Amino acid sequence: MKEKFKHMVDRTLVYYVIIGILNFIVCTAIMFLLFNICGFSDHVAPLFNYGLGSVIWYLSCKYLLFRGHASSWRQLLRFVAEVLVCYAVSYYVAAPLLANVLLRSGSVRDFFSFGGTEAEMIEGNCEMTVGAIFYAILNYFGQRYFVFSDRFEHQGKAAE
Repeated sequence: MKEKFKHMVDRTLVYYVIIGILNFIVCTAIMFLLFNICGFSDHVAPLFNYGLGSVIWYLSCKYLLFRGHASSWRQLLRFVAEVLVCYAVSYYVAAPLLANVLLRSGSVRDFFSFGGTEAEMIEGNCEMTVGAIFYAILNYFGQRYFVFSDRFEHQGKAAE
């Protein structure tokens, strides 16, 4: 059990967190700008966030985090599929459920009123934040164990 934990928490997790924080700041700022100032919906603004963020992630994972792993079209397809699944689960399942629970607290509602005091703005800001956090967690494990895992490349080559 201890060895499995050590294997999961290594340099890739540290780099993932550092790159993730930088990516989160830039892309999330763009998302909130689009939602709160430009008037994009709380479903469209995250699409821009994750479109840009996904390109940054793929390049970061490929060349910094999980370098040395074989590159293929299968890997790129796994990446796209993983991003879409993480996005759908984070924003259409986890975010609405968790935001509903969090927004029962007045202090949480006050915290998310930075875009305005309308209920839609507060709920949108909360859902986008919860979705971003949930997405980051799911995405790390998906990238590490599904997209950039050599075991899938070997299976694909054996099938050819």
